[in-house]
Amino acid sequence: MRSALFVCNAFVLTAVAWFGFVGPETPSKSLLPNSSKTAKATQSVEFSALEERAALAPSVDSVSKLASAYVDHGQPGLACAVIERSDRAIQGDLAVADIHARALFHRGQPRQALAVVEDALTACENGSIACKAWQTTKARGQAAFLHEVVVAGIEDPMADPSALRSAYERSTHRVGMVAMR
Repeated sequence: MRSALFVCNAFVLTAVAWFGFVGPETPSKSLLPNSSKTAKATQSVEFSALEERAALAPSVDSVSKLASAYVDHGQPGLACAVIERSDRAIQGDLAVADIHARALFHRGQPRQALAVVEDALTACENGSIACKAWQTTKARGQAAFLHEVVVAGIEDPMADPSALRSAYERSTHRVGMVAMR
C-alpha cells in the first residue's frame, strides 16, 4: 500500500513538472495591449485584409467584420465611415445597424445610435429586410438601453459608469423576458 502511494505521488509530481515546463499549447492573452512592433504588424495585416475585402467585395459580412474590428480597437469614427459609405442595403441590415449604433455610442452620439437601431427595427417590421428573431430581440434590447441612456442625458459613456449601469438595469426591466421554443 505504501509503495503504491509513493508511485502515485511520483506520477502526480512528474505530471505537474511536465505541465510546468511544457505549458499549454495556446498562449495566454495579455490584458494590456502589446506595444511590440510584431504585434502592430500583425494587427495591421489583419486590418488590411479586412479593408481589402470590404473595398473589393462590399457585403454585409465584410463591412460588419471591418467595422466591428474598428470599434473593438477603439476607432469608432472609422467604423462609422465604413458603414456610412456602404450601400443602403448593407446599412439597413440589423447586424450592421448594431455595429453602427455601438460606434455612434462610443463617439458620444447616443441619440443618433438610437435612431439607427429604430430605423433598422422599423425596416424589419415592415418586411423591407429579412431579419432573424434573435437579431430583432437583440436590437430591441439595444434600443431599450439606448433609450434609457438618452433619457438619462448620458453623452459620454466613460464619464459616469454608475449612471450607465443604472440605464442598463432600467433597460433590462423594460424589455423583459422572451420565451423561445
